Amino acid sequence: MFKIKWDEELNGVLLTDKTNDDVINPPRPVFYEELDLLGFDKYWSYPKSKKPLLWAIGRRYYYKGLMVAEAKGGNLFKSPSIIFEVKENKLYLEPIDIEKVVEKNKEPLFVLENEAMDFVEHTYRVYKNNIDFFAVSFSGGKDSQVVLDIVSRILSPEDFIIIFSDTTMEISFTYEAVKKTKEDYQERYPALKFYTAKPPKDALEFWKEFGPPSRIQRWCCTVTKTAPFAKLVKDLYTYQGKNNQPKILAFEGIRKEESNRRSTYSRLAKKVKHLHIINARPILNWNLTEMFLYVFFRGLELNKGYRYGLNRVGCSVCPFSSEWSEYILSNIDGNEVKNYIPAIEKNVSSLGLKNKEKITKYIAEGQWKKRAGGRGIDTNGSMLYFTSNKGQLKVVIKNPREDFLEWLKVAGDIFYKKENNKTHGELKIGSEIFPFEVAMNNSREVIKFDNIGRDIIAQSKIKRVLYKTTYCIHCGACEVECPTGALKFISEVKIDTELCIHCGNCLDFVEKGCLIAKSLQNSVGGNKMKKKTTGIDKYSTFGMKEEWLKFFLNRGSKWLESNNLGNKQMMAMLHWLVDAELIDAKTKEISRLSMYLKDIQLKENLFVWAVFWINVYYNSPIVMWYIDTLDWESILTRKELKEKIMQFYPYLSEGTLSNPLNAIINMFDNSPLGEKLKIGVLEKKGRAVINIKKHGTDEIHPLAVAYSLYKAAEHIGRRDFTISELYHKDFKGGPYKLFGISRDKLERILRGLQEGKDQILRVDLAANLDNIYLRDDITSLDIVRIMEEEIK
Repeated sequence: MFKIKWDEELNGVLLTDKTNDDVINPPRPVFYEELDLLGFDKYWSYPKSKKPLLWAIGRRYYYKGLMVAEAKGGNLFKSPSIIFEVKENKLYLEPIDIEKVVEKNKEPLFVLENEAMDFVEHTYRVYKNNIDFFAVSFSGGKDSQVVLDIVSRILSPEDFIIIFSDTTMEISFTYEAVKKTKEDYQERYPALKFYTAKPPKDALEFWKEFGPPSRIQRWCCTVTKTAPFAKLVKDLYTYQGKNNQPKILAFEGIRKEESNRRSTYSRLAKKVKHLHIINARPILNWNLTEMFLYVFFRGLELNKGYRYGLNRVGCSVCPFSSEWSEYILSNIDGNEVKNYIPAIEKNVSSLGLKNKEKITKYIAEGQWKKRAGGRGIDTNGSMLYFTSNKGQLKVVIKNPREDFLEWLKVAGDIFYKKENNKTHGELKIGSEIFPFEVAMNNSREVIKFDNIGRDIIAQSKIKRVLYKTTYCIHCGACEVECPTGALKFISEVKIDTELCIHCGNCLDFVEKGCLIAKSLQNSVGGNKMKKKTTGIDKYSTFGMKEEWLKFFLNRGSKWLESNNLGNKQMMAMLHWLVDAELIDAKTKEISRLSMYLKDIQLKENLFVWAVFWINVYYNSPIVMWYIDTLDWESILTRKELKEKIMQFYPYLSEGTLSNPLNAIINMFDNSPLGEKLKIGVLEKKGRAVINIKKHGTDEIHPLAVAYSLYKAAEHIGRRDFTISELYHKDFKGGPYKLFGISRDKLERILRGLQEGKDQILRVDLAANLDNIYLRDDITSLDIVRIMEEEIK
């Protein structure tokens, strides 16, 4: 919240609200333990003081405002090198009088403290009548220490609980800090409840079943931290004799400064990890220096990991750790780190790397953190295969881990009869009934569903049930999503049909309905999309620009003869025009759609771009990938985006995939698809793109909504939909899939289209109906023609 500048007199820092040339990036205090670890004691003299000795910004060390050294390199297996910036290596460091530094910063610290306390008090007052449990999510790090201190001074000990989430991957210093903090607070507040939440199995066991976590396959946080947290609170609620899902508000120590992803977080957030938890973040806007000064100011317990140079204290092995953190952790808690190295080595070996030296290098460079698929993970022979034919869904499961009929109960009401090795039954979802058959053959199950071809929602539910049946390992992540307590894991999964309301929470909380199925996938949709990869690199790095499209529509057929584009730019634009159906793919002639859009663009440019986006979705592999793969409101760095597309197309090289990725980002940057339609909002630092946010908008012209529906109808072969279908991940196209429009706004638009003079469609939106019926005598091109007539 405040800016930072050096206080050279005290070898300290000053918090200021003024911006000038003296402002620096927030530094952290450096203690003798870190200097000893890096070998500074061979060159400098300093006491073994409890107080800090100097400051660091990143890996650069500052003494009285001057940079004196820098640490470079280093990783899990190698020490960093030290580069000295002073003429003589010899320095004598005096301990910082941290009490005087704090005294000088008391006024801004009071401002920070009081603002955070006001936030906690206001949040409590607003939610106290609607929340069953207020909790402090405690990790043993400095951020959660500060949050606990602030909350405990505002709320009564009877009004909240403290939960330490022990992932079983914590460093020893964290357990030490938690123990001391618990003793301290329970001595001061005897009525305060302090709990520990743990996963059902040791994290290392989950590593063997899920495979090592990665930046793409981030199963670890849910399985070992947030789900156990939610389950513990749910169990506390059950002890009170209540069976429904408790509503939880968790105060947590998340800060924007910690990462690009967190820089977009809001102070109050609902349904972040779990549907029934609200996350409140009192110190969201605090910087690193403010955190440490507040710890000194309040005399809070400081995890010793920070004294060795850690910026953040977390798991001993983490796919988001830097090489710097891994070096420190391997030296201060090496035994804990070494427990996980064999699991990583085994996974790396399964990728074809056998040379010990190459494996070590692969791990040191953090390549294991990019794992996308499930190669090398032992499922003990469990697997499944899908086939579809003329409305029938057929599945073969080898060595299922759970009972299919038991899991099927969460999808709908089931009725069945067993005869010898076959089971015949019916699944009822809403008013629809789907006959099914299950045939047993040793360790193999063959499951068939009839008359399910056009119902994508039912198909999705059944497929997710099948994934759970095949791979479930009782991690408990879906159990905490059950609002009624119908889902239980004992020795096997059990569904209480008296309690189950078929809400779908346990199926929809994650892709494929099962975290381990998601982790095991070799490529999300990769096989389905293989035919679509032809020409994915056809745009080079060039996206369609607003001025390019405008010039083309104005010039029409003469555009080919008179434009100032280079050869590569022109070829890229031709491909975009063909994919947008503005030029005929075979004849290369201007299409009738182009002629309509020429007049429309003068008054309704966003409509033109909406039509462009709708069409390229069905014809451009990179656009279809972007829309189908990324959820609305997702935020990714360029690097994370590249990792995701490489996961999707594992058989294409990184170089082949970089161009189309750059092309679509370029298009967001230079067209209304970015800032105006918010399909890809770019956050930049200078000219460099830092984050890409798939935000979406409600500001879509009603006729663009109609065009998206008629275009979808032409592609899937039917003209009646439900609104629920449009909001399902598997629906191909439509206004939500392509623009992220809210359901309320869509319903208002649909009613308007029904009541308009052209009566473009008909809807049934009363009495829990959500049906949409398109006219048989209208095409998508007719919608554009109607738009042209409207603007004249």
